[in-house]
Amino acid sequence: MANTMQHRKTPLALRLVYLVALLFLCVGLCVLGSFRGTGDAYELKVKGTGDAETPYVVFELEDRLSETDAEGEQVTRYYRLTHVYVNVGAAYTDPGEAVTLRAEVTASATSSASPSGGRRLELTFSNFAPAEESETPLADDICYRWAEFTPTATSSSYENGWYVPTYSYVKLSAQTCNVLINEVVFVGEKLVSNSSSAESTGETVVIPASVYSATALVGEKPEDAAARAQALLDSQAMPSADTSRFHRLTQSEQISMMTIAEMRAGANYGDGNVYEGERVYGALGEDILALGTLIFGMSPFGLRFFPMLAAAGALLVGALTVRRMTGSDRSALVFAVLFALASATLALAGLGTPLMLGVFFCLLSLDMCHRFYANGMKNADFASALPLLVSGLAGAFAILIHGALIVPVAGIALLFGAGIVRQRRARRYHLDLAIAEAEAEQEAPAEVPEDETAPALSPAKRKVVAVVNEYRGKTAIAAVTFGCSLVIGAIVFALLFALPLYYPYIKLYSDPAAPGISIFGLAARSFAGGFTGANVVTAAGAFNPFYLLMRADGAAYSTVYGAFMNPVAILAALAGIAFAVYNIVRLARAGEWGKPERKLLRRTILPLVGLALSLIASAFTGEAALFVLLAWIFLFMLASDAVGDFTAREDIGKPCRAIMWTGFGLLAAMFVLYFVFAAGLPLSSGIVGAIFG
Repeated sequence: MANTMQHRKTPLALRLVYLVALLFLCVGLCVLGSFRGTGDAYELKVKGTGDAETPYVVFELEDRLSETDAEGEQVTRYYRLTHVYVNVGAAYTDPGEAVTLRAEVTASATSSASPSGGRRLELTFSNFAPAEESETPLADDICYRWAEFTPTATSSSYENGWYVPTYSYVKLSAQTCNVLINEVVFVGEKLVSNSSSAESTGETVVIPASVYSATALVGEKPEDAAARAQALLDSQAMPSADTSRFHRLTQSEQISMMTIAEMRAGANYGDGNVYEGERVYGALGEDILALGTLIFGMSPFGLRFFPMLAAAGALLVGALTVRRMTGSDRSALVFAVLFALASATLALAGLGTPLMLGVFFCLLSLDMCHRFYANGMKNADFASALPLLVSGLAGAFAILIHGALIVPVAGIALLFGAGIVRQRRARRYHLDLAIAEAEAEQEAPAEVPEDETAPALSPAKRKVVAVVNEYRGKTAIAAVTFGCSLVIGAIVFALLFALPLYYPYIKLYSDPAAPGISIFGLAARSFAGGFTGANVVTAAGAFNPFYLLMRADGAAYSTVYGAFMNPVAILAALAGIAFAVYNIVRLARAGEWGKPERKLLRRTILPLVGLALSLIASAFTGEAALFVLLAWIFLFMLASDAVGDFTAREDIGKPCRAIMWTGFGLLAAMFVLYFVFAAGLPLSSGIVGAIFG
């Protein structure tokens, strides 16, 4: 019994793989982003041709606060408004167009602020790309981050603030196009008395506000319009000026947030609106991201949670694939360490896009299909075909994440075909043994059966029939399970996952007032997006995730969020390529091809084919980062196989193990140096300027 328990005990290297995956996930979650969300959104409309006046939302600010002082007495504090912040979700105009929002601080709900008085504030920004006709450069990454209104006239009143009991109303309007606004926050100071010149308590707070009135839509009651506008005040957290990615989204993440916001908006649309959304990744990826925001709110953490979870899953599944492919627990551990400390993998895992989801499903499909290839089916039943069911569904999900993943999934289908060939060879082997037994039995003296009219088959012949039937059933069940789960699963789930995105896709690809495309057409558009789709980018250059994901420069601190590959991981990948060439040369010189040579060929060819398919797909598809990352993962598989092979040899194993541990140390040291970029932590502006210029 003790020997059995010892035999079943999980090897130390495999337990370390689980530990590395857990640590990777914990570190990633710690630097993932803020939990602070912005609540529901409100579409602020611009003045139309039939409108008598500009649509407004009028806010009323609380002028006083009753609280208990240090002596336990009730005192009244007053507010002075100093800042007005807004969080914009989307500007419904063409990329590159200048967008203006206006906030007027007034004494009554019906008055307006003079442009020259300093109480008219405006926020002008560019919708994703710099405005071509703008004389001054405008911010082009304004969406889903806090921005402050500034006065239209030079005045000291904005710096000193406005005494709320005198100026208790703020009128918000859109001047150029309809704008989706997530939140409006009024920030001010507490005063020690009820005098406008009173000394501040030094405490900066969010001033409580309510919606006094809002312009009603056609057929809408004023009270209903005001209730709907309460979405602008449903969060009321203190805005953060932090430029790190902890509170700030990249442009690709802004696109994902816009798509999720339109999912929440449903059938609501504005005449003349120009909608932007996710056009590269498929519906399944956006559905999973939307689930994260449903659980954790419309926050950076909510958007990035499932991609980080998928990255940890990809690490674990990739390590198990290497273990099954090489038969070495040490190789699995090396792969896990390379994946976790490669720096770029952590950065891309923390990106709130479906990128890592596609990687996870692709690797899961590969792992389950390789399980069938290596072991075949134990019995001719659907329980034994469960790995093929998972492989087919994971492959279908990968395609639904990014249509161009059909290229590596096609390679997985070829691996399934190779597994069928191996299974038929096993059939031939067992059938030959059964036939040999039957022939030997036929040469022996035959026993006369009791019933001459119904001679029974001999045991050897029954075995022949059983082998034929068993492998016929195995082949049929394997083909049906994998084929149906992959092909039919992709078609069925494409329609199901497109349903939550029906309205966003209608806004992107059709006219929401008169949709001219069916759910089948929308699902086809979602699939084709991986080949033909393109999201808006800044005019400064195309999105290059293997160099820079985001850069925000400040006076003292700057943030550089980049998916830079660890140099030691790059060297390991190059060593993996050299090891593959070395194996091919060894196989070419082999005089005889036995079982070791065939195994060596399989574990060399599989990563090389995956590498080739990934690079081919990256050359002509949208969001090539997904396929470049897959290419790195296959290179890590080759590198881990090389380490496992050389450290297991008796002649050079000891010095190779010393080199391995030294490499681990250098890999960890470079990971620490690159961690500030992978996590998007703020650095001194001087250091960032010296490195990046």
